[in-house]
Amino acid sequence: MGGKAFTKGPHPLLTPRMPNVVYRCLLRQYREQLDAFFELVANPIEAPEKATFGDIDVLVARPKVAPFEIETVAKALNAQRTLSFPPLYSLAVPYPGIEGSFVQLDVHICKADDFEWKLFHASHGDLWNLIGTSIRSFGLTANDKGLHLRIPEIEHENRKRSMVFLTAEPDTVLGFLGLNKDTYARPIDTVEAMFEYTCSCRLFRPEPYKKVDLKSNDRKRMGQRELFRQFVEEFLPSRISMAQNIGDAAGVTREDVYEEVLERFGKREEAETRIRAWRQERDELEQKQATRRWRKEQAQEDNAYADAWINVLKSKA
Repeated sequence: MGGKAFTKGPHPLLTPRMPNVVYRCLLRQYREQLDAFFELVANPIEAPEKATFGDIDVLVARPKVAPFEIETVAKALNAQRTLSFPPLYSLAVPYPGIEGSFVQLDVHICKADDFEWKLFHASHGDLWNLIGTSIRSFGLTANDKGLHLRIPEIEHENRKRSMVFLTAEPDTVLGFLGLNKDTYARPIDTVEAMFEYTCSCRLFRPEPYKKVDLKSNDRKRMGQRELFRQFVEEFLPSRISMAQNIGDAAGVTREDVYEEVLERFGKREEAETRIRAWRQERDELEQKQATRRWRKEQAQEDNAYADAWINVLKSKA
């Protein structure tokens, strides 16, 4: 929430940004405290070159005591206020040494089966926003559930139903995208290094990042996410102006990726079954609409016939 969850409303709280050294100290402290309540506790790898932090994000899973109650955790951390957006809980914890100020601690409750993927997907700040813009043009979507393939025939009318789940295994996704696993597993030192890592994706190409071609969500990110704006407006143009080759996806089509993915992840039968069901639904819907149109036309003809007879009868009266 960017550290602003408690700054609005009738009783706002002051949540100043934390210097790196304070952030590291508090993160370690909160993780140790949360260890008493959950078997799995971790924080995403932070974005590079981040000097200050607006909040602290911690992912947890497998509560040690059931049923889980956030009030118990909040009391243990001396939180003065709690905002609940299950499975996300924001706690306002007193800022050490600054009276009247608070640290926003965001505790993300995960299912144990989802924990590894959510931690993976949340790491490195805007990295997945950057990678996502390119792989989206090839019909792939990486979200907090995993990597998905979108079926073109269905996507135009129902994006959600078009998505075929592929995997939520981090190493499998990195291997498929041609991204170095060791680099991903540790903090990336600089913003430029993260940009270079983005471009190392085997399905990266610069065309989707042209400002005139950006999707609405990407245009929104341009105004809200500084690293995304910097990548689009500064990094890519500088590489292109130096005639540097960027990405390995030249000549690769969405159809190529579609066929590769169906084979690689064993999803052909599932995709074809979904397409058949979709087509059947569309055919049935069109038949119903045709029937309604026919009935409407028949009703109009019957009404016209009745009106004509009424006029005839009136003329003879």
